[in-house]
Amino acid sequence: MNSTKKMIFLIAVVCAAPFASAWVAYYFFKPDGGASFGLLLKTQPVPPLPMQSLDTERAKGKFLLLHGADGACTKRCEDMLYSTRQARTMLGKETDRLARVLLGNNPQLSDDQRRAHPDLIVLNAPAPTPEIAALLASKTVLLDPLNNQVIAWDREQDVRGIKRLNGDLSRLMRATKWSTQP
Repeated sequence: MNSTKKMIFLIAVVCAAPFASAWVAYYFFKPDGGASFGLLLKTQPVPPLPMQSLDTERAKGKFLLLHGADGACTKRCEDMLYSTRQARTMLGKETDRLARVLLGNNPQLSDDQRRAHPDLIVLNAPAPTPEIAALLASKTVLLDPLNNQVIAWDREQDVRGIKRLNGDLSRLMRATKWSTQP
């Protein structure tokens, strides 16, 4: 083989290498899945929550993080509120795009709990749909600003779980930022 043919062969190999490596990666090294920590819900509209006028203003145009609690807020409820407060705080400048809502049959917070969660909207109302009611028994549910159900997370959160919850929320806020820009 003369040097001209070697050069043409080398150029052909160099040009074909990215295509060959992409083909091998696509067919033999499939990714495990997404990085989402929560359960992605079928996107469908949810009836509006029955809020007072002040609460409606606080929640207008925001993502709503729904928590369920009937009666007094127990230790489990308090831990869940703490986790979501931490995840919301970790959003940084996007914090104002998320509102937390506690709803259920006469949910009650102690004075200490109210002081610890001043931004929490408390509603004495049932879940907007039977599907969300079933989810709220063990999960926290996120509604988008257009009132569609989006994603649900387990209530039981450790520090790693809070970081994962925050990761999901951060990615969601970045992905939807363009739609809320004037």
